[in-house]
Amino acid sequence: MTAQPNETLESLGFFLEPKEASNKWIDQKILLAGVPKIGKTALMAQGGESTWFLRFEAGFNHLKTYGVDCRDYEDMNKAIEGLLKANAAGLFKWDTLVFDHGQKVMDFIGDHVVALGREKFVNSEINEIGDIGKGTGWYWYKNAIKMLLTRLDPLPCAKVFIMHVHTEEKNDNPKDKSKSYRREIVSLSEKLGGSLREWADSIFQIKSGYVGDNMLARSLVTRGSKVLEAGSRSKSLPESISFSSDESVNYKKLRSYFG
Repeated sequence: MTAQPNETLESLGFFLEPKEASNKWIDQKILLAGVPKIGKTALMAQGGESTWFLRFEAGFNHLKTYGVDCRDYEDMNKAIEGLLKANAAGLFKWDTLVFDHGQKVMDFIGDHVVALGREKFVNSEINEIGDIGKGTGWYWYKNAIKMLLTRLDPLPCAKVFIMHVHTEEKNDNPKDKSKSYRREIVSLSEKLGGSLREWADSIFQIKSGYVGDNMLARSLVTRGSKVLEAGSRSKSLPESISFSSDESVNYKKLRSYFG
């Protein structure tokens, strides 16, 4: 088949200009992790009116945040629909969207999948995803996570999932117990949380040091190690960013690394 008159690669849908890398804040997709009460929510609340929270649990009374409470899958879906409609109408006004916290998002999707299973198979004894036979429930669950993340893509803002962490035992040489070590990772299933990990441009961990019960210092770790999960596609970040007790200063410092 030969090219038609005036036909070009561009007219066939080939865009030959390279897609430039973006370091803009509004293009970032972030998992912000840390132990409870280390300051993850307080940090993101410094965005003020430009940051919109989807609040998935109680505990925000000590902080001023702008956003909406979501207590189940329907609330979450309604909130996201509202944001998409605001964007389509040219009314979207935020540069940051925060899901606090991300584990609840996973729980809500799980509850939704169980409800779908009960309805489809007319079986009130389906109480867990695994009860939906032959791996169907887990397939629905993973697909629902991917669909959620795809729905968020059009929104012109940074997307931040606040996450917990847990410690797991690792051993690179199972025959030698002396090689065992502990690694602090985001509280996501290695298998089922893969979609969220792959989606994120950055996984940040807020770490702290203590003297007795007193917090000595905190830092935002942006590069992972053998004992800690973190990492970023952004090349503008140092390996860690030191934090003070002033969250507004910490927030400005973080934002300074992005356009």
